[in-house]
Amino acid sequence: MAAANAWDLASAPNSAGLLLGHFVASGLEMLNISKRTAPCFEKFSRLQQITNIQAEISQKNLIQVLFCMRSAYLI
Repeated sequence: MAAANAWDLASAPNSAGLLLGHFVASGLEMLNISKRTAPCFEKFSRLQQITNIQAEISQKNLIQVLFCMRSAYLI
């Protein structure tokens, strides 16, 4: 008699499949818990975003100044 295929979802659940399902569910729950960030990390993340935006603004301003200087020399 052939053994039931453990990967076949239509077959009756076995103990290994039930245990694996339990571990997967527990792992997803742990991932959801670990996704919540601490306030200090949220503040750090926000400061990092602000710093990145300031750097982008400075870069765009520098490009604009260089473009104006180039235009002034070409006229």
